[in-house]
Amino acid sequence: LPLPHTFPPPLLLPPQIPTWVSEGPSEEAAVCVNCQNNSVGERCDGCRPGFFLLDGACTRSAVGWGG
Repeated sequence: LPLPHTFPPPLLLPPQIPTWVSEGPSEEAAVCVNCQNNSVGERCDGCRPGFFLLDGACTRSAVGWGG
């Protein structure tokens, strides 16, 4: 199992905490917590099994699995 993410990031200095809380993490450190529209991954940048990325959206495969 992957290690859980720590928030705020461990290198955050105490004077930086108010800014981090009010503005949130950097884009690189941000992690999605509720992927929607059949997407998966830390940044919802992949598709669930049976779906594929088409024009920026996870689209259901027209071909059934196993046949």
